Amino acid sequence: MKKLLLILTAFMATFSAFSQNQEIPRYTLNYGDTVRTYSMFIPDGLKPEAPLVIYTHGYGSKTRWVKALNATAAREGFAVCYPDGAPDSRNKDGWKVGYPPQASMTVDEADFFVRLKEEVCSRFKLSRENSFMTGMSNGGDLCYQLAFTAPGLFRAYASVAGLLFECTYLNNPLPSPVPFMEIHGDADKTSMWEGDHNNTGGWGAYIPVPLAVSTMATANRCCSMRTETFPTLTDSTRTVTRTIYYDSPSGFDVEVWRVEGGKHSWHAKDVGTHDVVWNFFKRYLLSK
Repeated sequence: MKKLLLILTAFMATFSAFSQNQEIPRYTLNYGDTVRTYSMFIPDGLKPEAPLVIYTHGYGSKTRWVKALNATAAREGFAVCYPDGAPDSRNKDGWKVGYPPQASMTVDEADFFVRLKEEVCSRFKLSRENSFMTGMSNGGDLCYQLAFTAPGLFRAYASVAGLLFECTYLNNPLPSPVPFMEIHGDADKTSMWEGDHNNTGGWGAYIPVPLAVSTMATANRCCSMRTETFPTLTDSTRTVTRTIYYDSPSGFDVEVWRVEGGKHSWHAKDVGTHDVVWNFFKRYLLSK
């Protein structure tokens, strides 16, 4: 019996390793004179016209597949698209939001995501109306940028450790109302909570996170706010403060989750980001 258990344990370990390391199929999209790539998580038995969530990765990040988000998708019944960013002058894949190495990039991100959304929804029979965007770091920066420049492209946006750059903030009118969420650690040294007007970090000048979020709330014409505080999921000595801006004519809320002592991360262990983001999105699902 003991020998059988050892064999089963070894088999499960091998199977688990294979599952974690198996090749993720990629799809191609002809865009201009380039070929762009993306991968898809489609839960078994997903219904036609199911919601779509697009996840945009961090600058140069190799994390292009978020298993916890996929698990939420399988449970809740939505698909996840993971597009790959375009290379900049450092040959780092990312999204053009104003980083100095991205100055030579010619991609129009709003136009690219119009094309990507149409391609994915058509190919996999997903809902164009119930399409959402979330992203981490540079991917979160893109959520702000598109919320400003193409707010109607997605039903709602959720940035994690993202920034609103001064060039976007100062050179564009306030966007049309759109639901928006930010999850951010106040000890993040890469995307600083207090902003970086003098560009000490080298990413370009960006405004403080509280100002960025309140800008979105102002654009939505939110008239009320409330806060609640609770411990992080894995460390009771640290807290999360959730601020909700609401009572807008459109019914679109804006939220910011401030993670005390949180560093530059997806904050899955702090707040369960994969579920928090989807719970925000699904409030804005349109009925068929």
